[in-house]
Amino acid sequence: MRTTKIKVNSLGYGMEAALDEVESFSAGMGFGERSARRARLLAEETMSMVRAIVEDFSADFWMEGSPDGNCELHLLADALMNYDKKQELIDTSSKKRNEASVGIMGKIKDFIEDSLYNIKDGAMVSTGDMHCMSMGGVGMAADAYMWSLQQYRYDVEKKADEDTEMEEALDELEKSIVANIADDIQVSVEGNHIEMIIRKKFKPTE
Repeated sequence: MRTTKIKVNSLGYGMEAALDEVESFSAGMGFGERSARRARLLAEETMSMVRAIVEDFSADFWMEGSPDGNCELHLLADALMNYDKKQELIDTSSKKRNEASVGIMGKIKDFIEDSLYNIKDGAMVSTGDMHCMSMGGVGMAADAYMWSLQQYRYDVEKKADEDTEMEEALDELEKSIVANIADDIQVSVEGNHIEMIIRKKFKPTE
């Protein structure tokens, strides 16, 4: 099952329609009240994450799932970038290099900001130039930067016993509503294109 693709933008256009689609999807999948509520929460967080990070964007949003309850929420956004905005990202990111980001949303925000300004004229720079690398979960494909909640969780848990910062990050994970609901969050940045996929195995009867 798959919802209709809904156009949303940073001004809020289409977001209520997108949430209505998620509720219809939940009904069509036979979700109980708990699963339907969680699906809506994940949809809201998917859009608010990008909205908080990129001031100007337009995006396609949709949700799809299989009869066994495996579902994905997709947001494919185009950041409307120009030279001044890119310079602002560079300046903002440079100031943050010695500041700790708060929460999972802060980590994802850092990742997207770093990726957007590190991709220059269609070329990529090394992940070593990304200050968010220290948080874990970051990887590279041929032409895109990628971040995964699953990989981030693995990296944090691996170092939590020997690193105070990682121990604090693990505590953030345990307190994050989205991190506790979603099975995985995958974010990729290619050029000015941002794709976010939230995966969740729902128990339809709940």
